[in-house]
Amino acid sequence: MVRTRNIQFAKVAVIMFSAPLLVWGFSSGPDARSTAAPGDSSPQSCAQAGCHTGTALNAGGGNVALTFPNGLTYTPGQKIRVRVTITDSAARVYGFQATSRLASNLTRGQAGTFTVVSTAYTILCEDGSERPTSTNTCRATAPLEYVEHSRPNSANFFEFDWTPPATNLGNIMFYVSGNAANGNGSQSGDHIYTATATLSPITKPTISGVSNGASFVAGIVSDSWTTLNGKFNTTSNRTWNSATEIVNGKLPSSLDGISVKINNKDASVYYISDTQLNVQAPTDASLGPVAVTVTTADGTSDAFTANLIAEQPGFFMFPSNYVAAVRSDGVFTAKDKLFGASLTTVPAKPGDVLLLFGTGFGPTETPVPAGSVFSGASKTSRPVTITIGGIDSPVAFAGLTGAGLYQMNVTIPALVPNGDQAIIATINGQRTQIGALLTILKP
Repeated sequence: MVRTRNIQFAKVAVIMFSAPLLVWGFSSGPDARSTAAPGDSSPQSCAQAGCHTGTALNAGGGNVALTFPNGLTYTPGQKIRVRVTITDSAARVYGFQATSRLASNLTRGQAGTFTVVSTAYTILCEDGSERPTSTNTCRATAPLEYVEHSRPNSANFFEFDWTPPATNLGNIMFYVSGNAANGNGSQSGDHIYTATATLSPITKPTISGVSNGASFVAGIVSDSWTTLNGKFNTTSNRTWNSATEIVNGKLPSSLDGISVKINNKDASVYYISDTQLNVQAPTDASLGPVAVTVTTADGTSDAFTANLIAEQPGFFMFPSNYVAAVRSDGVFTAKDKLFGASLTTVPAKPGDVLLLFGTGFGPTETPVPAGSVFSGASKTSRPVTITIGGIDSPVAFAGLTGAGLYQMNVTIPALVPNGDQAIIATINGQRTQIGALLTILKP
């Protein structure tokens, strides 16, 4: 039902056409579609209201402006207070109307919802009816909303609340019209102003997965390398600068404003990109579900629940599922020409001593706290066994040799057959990832 309007104070709200400008107003606020947004300024409103002429649009020597608490940005789903200010030295009373639209659909795309902060305001649907209080939404066939004054205001500003869409729907356009009325009791001489504002979304980071930094199996091990996947809203794509960002032997807990907490403890951040972060998990004796969060300039992510476990061994890998291995003489061991001409690789042979690398092998005999540079050797608290092609292989050493980095020294048994063989390391009943391969070629 279209509300009844008092037109005795035809000084305080507007609808704009192209020149010559026609304006009309109501003490209770204008009809819907009075903001000059796409599709607004319907001609039939003039006949309904009683038109009056005024100074050309935006030519009264003043202006109307929209201001937002976070500048021209919005966070999806986060309510903000919007202010409309009308500046005009000749005005005595003021009125306004505002609407918000999706930039992707300026004519029909309602963007978010308005909330009035007092009875001095009202919200209309595009069909002219007041927005139902039972649902706080307009009909799906007439979705556009308009917030406006419900009575004249002698102050030159208005405030209302706006809640953006719950998800990132791109840029949002605000349209506002303001009437700076001279209060002379006639339908002439009022100054009409319009303005627009474009708000861009600020999307807090999101985490979609937390996994072992070598095997990419879901889970976290204290002190070990961990990979976070998600959307982190950064253009950076880099690792830490060891010359400037490792200070006094301490690994950085933030790169380019991106930081990670695991169970409310700071992780050390090694690599950042828009969709992946690599961090060293903090030292933590807890086991079980823990919260993981990422903080950027856009805010802190919702907590992602990951499982903190004692051991979750994983091999670091070359491409095509070949385990990263190097012979004791420094030659990389893998399928021949795995990297083409860029890096020499040779198959392993029985008797070779290989150095394998991984993370997630758990506690060491001498504790090595996370977050610090480490150079040395600290054996794992529990023994590590390795099979190659199903054959038990002697392990001379298994333990930490760098921050979060485990090294295994293993000898290739004579009984291992030629070809690509499965390689598996096991600690405390936990095994490395399925599909890891080592190429064997007997002389």
